[in-house]
Amino acid sequence: MIVFTLFILICMLLAVGAALDVVRTEFSRIKLQNVTDAAVLAAADLDQTLDPRAVVEDYLRRAGIDPAKVEISVKQGLDAREVTATSRFTLPTMFMDMVGIRSLVVPAGGTARESVSELEIALVLDNSGSMAQNSNYRMNLLKPAAKNFVEQVLTGENSEGKVAISIIPFATQVTAGADLLGLYNASSEHGYSHCVTYEDADFGSTALSTTLQIARTAHFDPSGKRKPPSSGDLVCQTTANRAITPWSDDIDFLKARIDAMQGAGWTSIELGAKWGAALLDPTARPVLSALVDSGKVDEKFRGQPFDYHSDNELVDRKKYLIIMSDGENTNQYDILPPFRDGASTLFYDGSLSSGPIDYSGLSYYDADRVSAEKYYRFSTGDWDVTPTGQSDAVQMTWPEVWNAMSVKYYTETLFRRATGQSSGTEYDRIVKRFYNTDKNVRTSMICSAAKQAGVIVFTIGMDTYGQGDATLDDCASGEGYFYDVESNDLDQAFTSIARTINQLRLTN
Repeated sequence: MIVFTLFILICMLLAVGAALDVVRTEFSRIKLQNVTDAAVLAAADLDQTLDPRAVVEDYLRRAGIDPAKVEISVKQGLDAREVTATSRFTLPTMFMDMVGIRSLVVPAGGTARESVSELEIALVLDNSGSMAQNSNYRMNLLKPAAKNFVEQVLTGENSEGKVAISIIPFATQVTAGADLLGLYNASSEHGYSHCVTYEDADFGSTALSTTLQIARTAHFDPSGKRKPPSSGDLVCQTTANRAITPWSDDIDFLKARIDAMQGAGWTSIELGAKWGAALLDPTARPVLSALVDSGKVDEKFRGQPFDYHSDNELVDRKKYLIIMSDGENTNQYDILPPFRDGASTLFYDGSLSSGPIDYSGLSYYDADRVSAEKYYRFSTGDWDVTPTGQSDAVQMTWPEVWNAMSVKYYTETLFRRATGQSSGTEYDRIVKRFYNTDKNVRTSMICSAAKQAGVIVFTIGMDTYGQGDATLDDCASGEGYFYDVESNDLDQAFTSIARTINQLRLTN
């Protein structure tokens, strides 16, 4: 028993000794790791003016560690620095030596990187009619919230030239503006307004080709009954406050553009998302370059939009698509062939450029009429062999007709009076309507394409009461990226997104 007890005691002493060796080793490792972490963090700081390698070596010497035994590497970029230090010391054992273990390894290593991200942000904002209800209640909440977002993202010493924001107001359509749309291959049926109508396949990609032709949206009013159309009822708004603001970091300018926004029209989230994604896509680079050349965009942004993924590991680039709406997709319209272009059924005895056309100067032309009297003169209410004004009358093009009157004015007041046929049937032959279900699918398609490309998508639903929440939630990058808020919490949602973006910009 005595021998056995002594044997057990020796084993216990060896175990305790081994534990002490392990504790000593771990204590040394923690000390070495702490020094390494502090050294690389200090050296990687972009505000650090000393040589990064010298900073790490100084930290090590002060801790009694020989820098020659530590491997130090420094990667330096224009707005990024990465410092790595690794070591593998050995510590002699005191007790484990008795069983043949002469030393234990004390490893330590650390990497610190500080970089200022180059950000591209597309701010897609709802400007539909519901935003203007109750004396612009929601619009008056959106404007300060969006302006605060712009200020928070752009304010800071590391923001100059590193953040580009595009503002995309949307309602029934998205007005690109003459300068921007002129750099794409939009069809040329008219030049009254500057919107495009996409095909389903266009929503499967973030790119928007500058060479393949895209259909210009007809300039018309699908809902009113006025002559000329009410500007607020036009599918494609022509006022400057509706145009896209591309690529800027001028806080005051961006705030002014937000302040100028006005609510009117239906809701087309998918069109805003498509334009936002297109302005983040690298295929828009020649468009931006052309705007720089013409003085419309600052020179500092030349070369953007950047590629989604950089070959330089020190370059940190992020793209954000931020979509805000107060409800679900509703209506979108366009004109069907053959009513988009070419000669119309109306002749006019007067000048189309001198203001509203005179009803009495109009004649309806029916080429299929068997009688020689193919012109219905609205001034007399009779069919005749020539239009009012005879040889002086000019046949209007369809774009000229829709610029002069709403579709319903044409079908209900002119077409029905001249032919006696159903104005509703004729309206359906002229106007193409895009429905909510199709628009929701398109929204999901373009958001999915953006996310797959590497764009981070935030969405905000304001006072939606469940309408559109599923679409906005599906569009967002994931849980926590969709904000379902009441109107008074809109500013908090934008602030939260701005804070998240700013936290991700500076990474240690």
